[in-house]
Amino acid sequence: MKKIFFILTSCLMIVSFPIQMVYGNEKTGCKVLEQIFGTNAKAEKGVCKVEIPRNIPITYRGIKLSPETMELEFIATFEQITHGKTVVTGEFSLLESEVTPVLDTLRKGNLEISAIHNHWIYEKPRIIYLHFQGVGNMRNLAQTVKAAIQATQS
Repeated sequence: MKKIFFILTSCLMIVSFPIQMVYGNEKTGCKVLEQIFGTNAKAEKGVCKVEIPRNIPITYRGIKLSPETMELEFIATFEQITHGKTVVTGEFSLLESEVTPVLDTLRKGNLEISAIHNHWIYEKPRIIYLHFQGVGNMRNLAQTVKAAIQATQS
C-alpha cells in the first residue's frame, strides 16, 4: 500500500510540475506587461491579456454608439511557450489614417499582420480592425506593441 501511494504521489508531482512551471511565471510576466503598458494585465490560464479602450466618438447610421459596442480597443495577449520565448497575438481598432503607421511599426518589430478588415458598415468615422501575431522575447514584443499604440492618435 505504501509503495502504491508513493508511486501515485510521485506521478502526480511529475505531472503537475510542468504545469506549475508554465503558469508560475504568469503573474511575473503580467507585472512586466503592466509596467510597460501602464495598465492592468489580466492573467488567465497562462496568458496575460492587455486591453486598452479607445475613446473615439462614433456613430452607426447617425446613431451614437459606445466604444464597447463597437469594440474600440487595443488588445494584446502574451503567452510564454518556452523559456525566453513568448507568443503575442492582438487586435487593434484603428482609424483609417492610423493603419499605415501602425503596420509600419509592427513590421519593424518583426510582427506578422494576419488580418486587416472591418466589422461594421455605415459607421463614422470608418474603423479598421488589424490583427497581428509574433514570437520572441516578451519585453521586445511588448515594446513593439506599445510603439504601435503610440503611433495612433490616442
